Amino acid sequence: MKKITLLSTVAATAFAMFTCAAYAADTAELKVKGVIKPAACTPSFSGGGVIDYGVIPASSLKADAYTTLPTKEVNLSITCDAAVKVAFKAKDNRANSVVSGIVSEAEANFGLGTVAGKNVGGYIINISRASTVDGAAANNIYSLDSGKSWSNGAGNVWNNGALFGFSTGSQPMSTKQLNAKLNVTTVLNKPANLPLTQEVPLDGSATFEVIYL
Repeated sequence: MKKITLLSTVAATAFAMFTCAAYAADTAELKVKGVIKPAACTPSFSGGGVIDYGVIPASSLKADAYTTLPTKEVNLSITCDAAVKVAFKAKDNRANSVVSGIVSEAEANFGLGTVAGKNVGGYIINISRASTVDGAAANNIYSLDSGKSWSNGAGNVWNNGALFGFSTGSQPMSTKQLNAKLNVTTVLNKPANLPLTQEVPLDGSATFEVIYL
């Protein structure tokens, strides 16, 4: 009886294994995959974003006064892979070298670095009236409340967290290509405030950040 019982158990187990094997491929899994990806925008400057004044003779600086160098132009482009509402803000990476009063607007005063403990000067960045949105002429707009409200007539780029954008109206619009011409005017500190017994490099640096609205 024990042998019969053992054989019966083995037989039942074999039958169950056969049955499972016979039905193992009766199901298939369907997977749905993908990624919802927000539009991405890339800012860029013409000329690699470098404003180069070359060699400036110390003798060309105005005595007991600030010296204003010629205004130079650089193109700013913001290219997006899909239409999206964007703006930009600027951060002064040399804010600790700002010379108070060297330009007309404190919020638009960007520093030129420090040499031997002396602040070299400052510069302003002005948005020209030749901005375009997807090839159409655009208004320069700005916001002082993180994009809650907007105003026309943006001029100088401020480094106080203000947002700047471009639109064919008065509010940000979804676009793929934004272009603006920026005029950079640089002002050097008074000769008496500079270590002119050595070379004094201009070391201005500002970061433009794209803000998605």
